[in-house]
Amino acid sequence: MKLAALVPLNSRIQAKTRLASVLDPRGRAELARWLALRVLNALRAAPITHLAVISPDDEILRWARQNGAQDLRQRGSGLNAALDLGKAWALRREADALLVALGDLPLLTADDVNALVGASEATPTPDAPSVTIAPDRAETGTNLLVLRPATAIPFAFGVDSLARHSALARDAGIEPRIVRLPGAAFDVDTPADLDELAERGLWSPVSASTYPHRWAGEAS
Repeated sequence: MKLAALVPLNSRIQAKTRLASVLDPRGRAELARWLALRVLNALRAAPITHLAVISPDDEILRWARQNGAQDLRQRGSGLNAALDLGKAWALRREADALLVALGDLPLLTADDVNALVGASEATPTPDAPSVTIAPDRAETGTNLLVLRPATAIPFAFGVDSLARHSALARDAGIEPRIVRLPGAAFDVDTPADLDELAERGLWSPVSASTYPHRWAGEAS
């Protein structure tokens, strides 16, 4: 299967604004960069044919190129509209399927990606469409999504996206596959999530500020 993968990333100034009470803008940008690099590393270690980052931020796009991803310039606002641009990119490359991975999954591994892709291929017939979702641990959001083909359903990221993606799949005559993956379930949105990340010994503001893979153009 020719699989394209897409990682949407906010601009640095908009990154992780829900953490504004505990991290300043630079700290949030550093955290977002660190999280995104972990996601890209997991995807690069999986059988992805094409990998892209889509963002409105030119510095992030330069960083994406430096880290082995195609850079896609987001026009306009809104996650779903950005992903539609990514879908068009995947279709131009004749991808058989499209994987969307949110950029804040610190525990994501290539094994998680492989498990989700394998589930997406487990269809009654080789050419049957599929919608395969790895939810967040609250079981309300969509952290990973595989569409086979890329046009199987529209994107519906946002509040209650798991239920909305599932409903869109059923409306299209596709029974969605929900694959619960520990490495895909934990995303970092709240101060409590950040505390958990620190308790796991994975990240701290000090380690992030000395981390070598800065956004391109970011001061040392």
